Amino acid sequence: MAFAGNVDELALLQTVRLKKQVTAEVVAAHLGVSVAAGEAAVAALVAQGKAAENDGGIGLTDAGIAELDDQLDAERVSIDEGSIAELYEQFLPLDEELARLLEDPDADGFVDGIVDLDRRAQNLFDDVSAFVPRLSRYQDLFAEALQKIKGGALAWATAANIDSYATVWREMRAEIAGAAGR
Repeated sequence: MAFAGNVDELALLQTVRLKKQVTAEVVAAHLGVSVAAGEAAVAALVAQGKAAENDGGIGLTDAGIAELDDQLDAERVSIDEGSIAELYEQFLPLDEELARLLEDPDADGFVDGIVDLDRRAQNLFDDVSAFVPRLSRYQDLFAEALQKIKGGALAWATAANIDSYATVWREMRAEIAGAAGR
């Protein structure tokens, strides 16, 4: 559903929940919209009482969390629970593999390892996006982080303050688990 700034409200609310605190610029980068659209969306959430300003960003209010929970429940009704649960089970070994890789981003073969893992994970993420279309944006975020890692910017593997590969993966894990009712 289009929201202020032509941003999907469910994706916006979930972004704020997962990141805990965001700015309009973070919203724009994460959702793939202009900063102006991010600003409009953030302002609308605050005006509606679904978010409150804090420490230079916004966080969800109780009303925002309730709205997000309602929208996620409505989304889950349309998802084949058995299929998404199978995808979650397929995701878990990849999740463990990434955790091992991220233990030492400076290790020989790290970049090749993450590139190989990403290649294998993309088929799974294609399937996840078929059930939950709003999650397709994560594939763009993975690609952006991976491109930077391949270019030598290893901070894009693990840094917590950007949409690094590890950050995007953590959010995707939470999204798949939630869709699977876990």
